[in-house]
Formats: sequence, structure tokens, C-alpha cells
Amino acid sequence: MKTVGQLMVSPVVTVSPAETVAAAVHRLREHAIGALPVVADGRLVGMVTIKDLLGQPPYRPVRELMTKSLVTVSPPEPVTAAYERMDSHRIGRMPVVEEGKLVGIITRTDLLRELGKLTDPLTDLPWSGSLRQHGADLLKHGREISVLFIDLDDFGIVNKLYGHVVGDNIIKGVAAVLVAATAAETDFLSRYGGDEFAIITTRSVAVAEELARRLRQAIVQLAVPGAPPGATSGSIGIAGGKRVQERHDVHHEATVDDLITMASRASTMAKRTEKHVLQSTAPVTNPTTSADGNAHRLIIRRIDLGVNDAQGTATVEIEHGGRRVTGHAEGPVLGMSGLRLLVEATLGAVRQILTPGWDLALEEISRTALGSAEALNIVLVTGTPSREEHLLGSAIFTADPHEAVVKATMKAINRMLRRHLVVSA
Repeated sequence: MKTVGQLMVSPVVTVSPAETVAAAVHRLREHAIGALPVVADGRLVGMVTIKDLLGQPPYRPVRELMTKSLVTVSPPEPVTAAYERMDSHRIGRMPVVEEGKLVGIITRTDLLRELGKLTDPLTDLPWSGSLRQHGADLLKHGREISVLFIDLDDFGIVNKLYGHVVGDNIIKGVAAVLVAATAAETDFLSRYGGDEFAIITTRSVAVAEELARRLRQAIVQLAVPGAPPGATSGSIGIAGGKRVQERHDVHHEATVDDLITMASRASTMAKRTEKHVLQSTAPVTNPTTSADGNAHRLIIRRIDLGVNDAQGTATVEIEHGGRRVTGHAEGPVLGMSGLRLLVEATLGAVRQILTPGWDLALEEISRTALGSAEALNIVLVTGTPSREEHLLGSAIFTADPHEAVVKATMKAINRMLRRHLVVSA
């Protein structure tokens, strides 16, 4: 984030206390400016504006009209702090002072132009630079903070399925529900980048976790034209809270970065475990067991893919409520075909426990780069003759792609089970 020193105008056009109204007015008109700092012996002693000078005798000295009570700023201060000070005092410009000497001047227009660059035009939310600065400022004033990192689930697939216009509308919709659910007094919300949002809050960790659960529920319930119900969901990681010992010689900006990193990692782990909301220090549940105690969730018990002369036989066994069912599929294994066999075997197992009238079909398998890793994405279509719904599931593409494709398929199906009671007893 830029500082005042990087934006200020320097050198500054000034006037001395002994100069007359006529001289000051001439200087203001000559330079097309609205105010002049009043400087004596190199030090700032006041400010005079065109409003102060209008209607005054031309021979009157500036010292009799200048404002002596000044609001100033120093060069190293961030532009956000400067704007907050200017806005709270309802002034349009501030002298920049260093060791008592005038070194520049900054205006509201200068600040707004720079702050506009820090705002996401799609959501009108500030970017992460403002978030980091806000967090550092809170720490400098002795406040305790927590970071909530919100990452939308499978958003790349959403964009691919429904188009980028719908994707943009989802981003705007998520931003709106986050704004509605947070409070300016305690929470600073930003768009972190892409499909990620972040919040710095002064709420306690316990209250921040309650907030995170409300935010996720609001995201899941979001309705956007062009996307089916349930297309949007998110995972939220939380880091921070009350310190256990007094901080000494702390680099506040680095502390904020560390908290953001921890919260981001927690959100990634929340995706992998389907826990949805996870504190960075919370224990991680085994992904093959229910993270939320949902009795309707399906659990993977066995995965097998046998190959003979480019032909494969896939077998997947799943468990539901103590009942185990097995699905099989056969066909070629060239390219992505082997992965498709595993998906079809998984669907074959699930069909055995679906309520009559419901069915599942594979629509697409794709892969998405995630830095040094890769995600395997599954798109299913489910429904009855009268309704249809897309299901999205992703898993990290590890050294065992067979496990990844079945996990992604099961994630998509378990999302359906959380919304509809479609499993027969």
C-alpha cells in the first residue's frame, strides 16, 4: 500500500504570515489551488484558504486570517490513515509535516484516486492491501484480531458450466451477503482475489466461528439467475484470537500476513474434509468419516480398477448407515476412460440406495491447476423426470488418481444428500 510520502505534492506553494491578502490571492490564482500553507522560518504555522481571503481588505496580513489549529500527516503514514483523518475532520487537504517542517501537501482527490485503485470494481469491496493495513493498525493499537478466509467451492467448474457472466453475478451476490452479515464496527471485509474473500474481525474466536457458520449458510442459500440452487458454497478458515503472552518487538504487518496464511490453509483443509468451517488449530477429521455427524453421508470402503489388454473393470464399495453396496463398470481405460469407469462404478453403487425415481449421471471430468498441485473435478447430473440439478465435487489429484476421482464423486453426491432425502431405508 502506498504511503502519503509517495502521493504528496512537493515542493509546496506557500505564503508567509506577513504577506498580504492581495499577495495570497494572486498566488492562489496563479497556481490554481484552493489553499496555502503559511510558513515562517521553515516551519508550518497555519493554513489560509480562498474562503478565508474573500471580502478581506487587500492590505490585511495573512497572520490575522490564517487557521492555526492544523491537522497534519507524516510521509510514512498509509493513505488509508490519511483519508480517515481527513474525512473525520471534514477537510479537503492536509499539510505533510516531518520533524516540524512542511515537506508536502496531500488532497482528498489524491487520496480518493489512490483508494479507488484499492477497491474491486465488481464488488465495491477493498482489496487485500487495505485489509492488511487495517489489521496492522488494529494490532498497533493493542487490539486482538481474527482472520476469516472464505474460499468458494469448485468455482472454476461453476464458471465453466454456467458461464463467466453468471460467475461474476455469483461473486457479486456473495459479496452482498457477506456485507449484510458483517458489522463495520467489528469486521473489515475485502475481496482477496478471484473467488476468495477475507475478513479481519475484532470478535472473539468463538464469536468469529459463529459468524463464519452464518456466512457459509448465507452463501449456500444464495440464489443467482442462471445457476441452479446449491451451485454456490464456500469453505471458511479461521486464525487468530487472544494472545497467550504479551507481544514485544512485533512486526505487525508480518503478523497479519501469518494469520491470513493460517486461515487460508484452514479453508483449504476445510474443503478436503468437508468440515466447511475450520479453525487453524482445530483437529482435522479423517475425510472418510463424517465431519459433521450426518447419518446420511456415504463413506468409501473399497476402490479397485483391474486392467487387461486396455480393458478395465472398476469396483467401488460404499457404506451408508451400516449397509454396504458395491458398483461395477467395464470398458476401455485409455486416457480419462479409466477414471470414468470408477465414476460409473461409484454411481452404480449409489443407485442401489437411491429413492425410486431419482438417478445420477456423469456429465464431465476435468482437472484444474492449483499452484504446484492439481484438482480433479467431477460434474454430475441428478434428479427425477421433472427436475434436474448439477452436482460439483473436487479432490486433490494425488499420486493415486483412482482415489481422487471417487472422492470427488462422493463429495458431489454427499452435497445432494445434505439437500434432499433421496436415500431409501
